[in-house]
Amino acid sequence: MPEHPIASFIEQHNEREVRRDEGAFSHWMGVNCEIHPNDEIFRFFYHHPSSVNPVRDYLADGWRTLCELMVLLERVDRPLLKTASLLEFASGYGRFTRHLARFMDAQALYAADVMPGSAEFVRERFGVQGFYSSTDPKSLNLPRAFDTVFVLSLFTHLPAATWRSWLERLFAALQPGGALIFSTHGTGFAVRHGIKLNERGYHFIRSSESSTLGAGEYGTTFTSERFVRDAVAALPGARIEQYSADYFWSGQDAWVVSNGAKS
Repeated sequence: MPEHPIASFIEQHNEREVRRDEGAFSHWMGVNCEIHPNDEIFRFFYHHPSSVNPVRDYLADGWRTLCELMVLLERVDRPLLKTASLLEFASGYGRFTRHLARFMDAQALYAADVMPGSAEFVRERFGVQGFYSSTDPKSLNLPRAFDTVFVLSLFTHLPAATWRSWLERLFAALQPGGALIFSTHGTGFAVRHGIKLNERGYHFIRSSESSTLGAGEYGTTFTSERFVRDAVAALPGARIEQYSADYFWSGQDAWVVSNGAKS
């Protein structure tokens, strides 16, 4: 059976990066630019009709996330370069992790995902503390508490049965004075896609983008600002430090929720 074109494409790309050929992206990105063969975010770029250079688009999008996060942290006086410990939750195969690792102590940077091979890949390629998470918030084992927990585009996929449970679990992972940063598909995103939210300000579509997670546990989720604020209000000691509409990925709302004053 002939090799799938994308598999061959990624293999050839990684060989160039390992050899550090003249055209290797690592020369100008300043990070390890190898891509895991099962990286679903890269596959999105590879198959997207607007992407004429999927590797460049994939890597640049990770860099854009770094810029967006740094600006958001500056707005709440929590600069990234002064962050003592950070967990990137639902980190996939390191689209963003590789850029974050350039500016943080590897011992202070943790990345977690459920995707097979993801923990080993981020540990070996980017030197961070990679570990496997869980599909059940109650069974999640964390190695420590964190100054900052960053969760990009997980709450945009969760069903009602686990949405608040994951918010509670990840908020509980903070050190005193820490901050949970996460993104949602807000009202503006819902309007642009013709989605009507229910009376609670919530809507879930059973349509999984993941090859590992089923549509019932990882679909597409839309939540209003009021829905998120009510969920945060139920967290003991939680305080919303920042809300920015249409922020991450040019359409997801950004939230910064702290559990007390910074130490």
